[in-house]
Amino acid sequence: MTRSESSSICPPSASATPDTLTALQLHALFDILTHYGTYSEVECFKNPDAISKYGYPFASSIEGASEPVIKKESSVPLLATLLRAIVLPVPGVRDLPTDFWPLEFQGIMTKFGEANLSESYDKGSLGSRKTLATAASVIHEAVSRGLIGGLPKGSPRDLKGHYDRSKAQDLVRAWEDVLHELVYGSLVETLFDRIAEKPDIEGHSLAVQTAVDYIILHLATFMHHVFVLSPEGSYLLQMVASVHKMVPYSAIKQTFRIGNAASMINGITKLLLAKMSIGGLTNWLGLTQNADDGMNLLQRQSNTNRRRIISLVLSWDMAEFRKAAERIEKAKGGPSKVHIAVIKKYVAKSREEHLRIRNISIKRSESIIATIFNNSRRGLVESLSKEQHEQCLEYLSTLLAIRDRDEIIKILCKQNPDLFTQAVRDFIGSFEPMIRAVHQNIDLRDHVSAAESFLTDLIETSKARDSPVAISSTLTAETTIETRAPSIEDYVGLIRRHKQSAYNFFHQVAKNCPEIKGEFLEYCKKTLAQFRQQPEQQPLSWAIPSSDSSSQAIDTKLRKGAAGSLSADIQSLFTALPPQVKPDVLAAADAHAAYLSSLEDLSLKRMQHILNDMNLTTPTVSSLPEVATAATTTSSLRDKFSLSASSPFGSRAPSRRNSNSNSNKKASMCGPGMFLSRWQSLMDETLITPQVPTGGQVRRGKDVKGVIAQAKTTVGSSAVVASSSTDGNGNGAAWDSAALTRLVEREVPEPPDVQVVVKMMGSGFGEVVERRMLERIEVVI
Repeated sequence: MTRSESSSICPPSASATPDTLTALQLHALFDILTHYGTYSEVECFKNPDAISKYGYPFASSIEGASEPVIKKESSVPLLATLLRAIVLPVPGVRDLPTDFWPLEFQGIMTKFGEANLSESYDKGSLGSRKTLATAASVIHEAVSRGLIGGLPKGSPRDLKGHYDRSKAQDLVRAWEDVLHELVYGSLVETLFDRIAEKPDIEGHSLAVQTAVDYIILHLATFMHHVFVLSPEGSYLLQMVASVHKMVPYSAIKQTFRIGNAASMINGITKLLLAKMSIGGLTNWLGLTQNADDGMNLLQRQSNTNRRRIISLVLSWDMAEFRKAAERIEKAKGGPSKVHIAVIKKYVAKSREEHLRIRNISIKRSESIIATIFNNSRRGLVESLSKEQHEQCLEYLSTLLAIRDRDEIIKILCKQNPDLFTQAVRDFIGSFEPMIRAVHQNIDLRDHVSAAESFLTDLIETSKARDSPVAISSTLTAETTIETRAPSIEDYVGLIRRHKQSAYNFFHQVAKNCPEIKGEFLEYCKKTLAQFRQQPEQQPLSWAIPSSDSSSQAIDTKLRKGAAGSLSADIQSLFTALPPQVKPDVLAAADAHAAYLSSLEDLSLKRMQHILNDMNLTTPTVSSLPEVATAATTTSSLRDKFSLSASSPFGSRAPSRRNSNSNSNKKASMCGPGMFLSRWQSLMDETLITPQVPTGGQVRRGKDVKGVIAQAKTTVGSSAVVASSSTDGNGNGAAWDSAALTRLVEREVPEPPDVQVVVKMMGSGFGEVVERRMLERIEVVI
């Protein structure tokens, strides 16, 4: 047997050839580098100059140049690859004015960087921005791995074959088969033709139907994680509810009644962007220049009080934060006026000073408050009691939250020139040809009602149950644990109730607007081609999973195609490492490979557990039929979800789930998806200030799970608390998200320490990704 033949049967031995990585090691290193590389690129946008180093389509400031120039090279190649390969070619987006990206969008991003928004370390908790940023990073890295690594090509899949929708392995197999045919086959064209003929894609084949089940389970799990398990969930829900309540759906639908497309577009633009202020009038008359033009409908609510949508959403809870700050300032036995003044002075300082204080706090393992006081005046820390120190930490967190909201309002609502308004105007203008075609052929009012119905149903589904339900989990087999929190099954029902509305919209566009259908079909074909592996970059044959779609068993240990198109590059990076660090890198790769395998097995087990508890093929448990009209659903839910006079976030409506729920039903609190564990690991690794003045340890995100600002809990309680468990005023806690998270994570393995890989191979990997991006994606400057 030749050497090449033997290598195709089994992976090469690391002990015999220590410089040669196995497929599992290659995949583990690839996963590590994309995971931490993506989040590192996301984090760099805290700095105002990060966007200027992005490269195309943004402008770069070059020393000595008379004006900004646009470069092909990028300091954030993972983010740039996705933007250039997937986002910029989207029909409509590709037609944006040349100033949109380097002037308007870049200007807004620069302002956000200059705003010096607060860090989780200083606040002592994981906020909404950290939660959403880490979630976006994990989703981004998954797509990036597909783009730069590619999907291994196998033989054509039989989508008409047998798939058992009650088995998790078949759901995974169906998803992978559909994905393979989308990338390498003609499935995308077939699905476009199908949706043009009928308002349904699931009737195409059993594989597509089963793959849709797979998507629904993962999407429901993601929504459940955001709104239920996350301590910020109730706060995010109240923000969605407030925006939803203030959007003028009736006015938008009335505008869509206008027969002339140009008049309709003009009406929508004026509805969203028209401003009214003395500054705008004097600017128009030429009496002033660059005076504040006021706020448009996106920035305000068009009613007698002229309240602003964005500013109201961000500033409503500021009243609660200010009350919390006042309570600490006036507390009997609380911090002195000197302590309060020093904290206020620190909040107003520059980014550089905040970073300096933060680094000292980390180095000395003392709380951020202790470092602030020690750098201001001696004796301030020693004069604090334990209770006063905790009050100072809360006071700092409260002031930072107020400042964050003020800065965001300034950027989006009070900036001059108003880049936000111009960006929205240009965005609408770039889609004008499509809007005209859709308006002429489709009645958009029904679809606006469908979108309104979905958001109303989402808000209600995310509220607490009227009565507790037993948690369904492999972890609670011996004991019964009850909760009033929404379950993953509730979100599955939500998606299933409204997926037909999405099918109806796509059907009408594909059927009545063939030009739009053709443009998006061509875009999808070109975009999916980006996920193909190049023939000369195919991984070793023993690293490619079997293409036999009839196989019922899936080997979760050896199914990865190494690092795909980057296998050779990662191998080269490893070979070039100093001999003394290679054993540590290999150990980290092996540990991470075992970790990924455990996560994949756990995801499969959790998916099967949910499938055992519910039947995806039966009608939803909701009291509303899936075919209910959007208008009926919207009117009934909207009436029930009327806001109280005291708060824009309150609701007196009971959840529709509660009136018809079977008391014997169980609720799943954990679902499939390896990305959830990777998302949680990013939050768990976040640095948090020590809790004691001196002698403590810098905490991590995992040490403060469930910790949320007191003002947020006050504002957010009414968004999740059912009326039957409170005093009628929305007081009380609906469920303990921290306790649920601890229960869910009890069987999740601890991620290994892989920083040696990031340190030794991170920069080289970034150069590889940038080179591949420049080779594959053509940029016209």
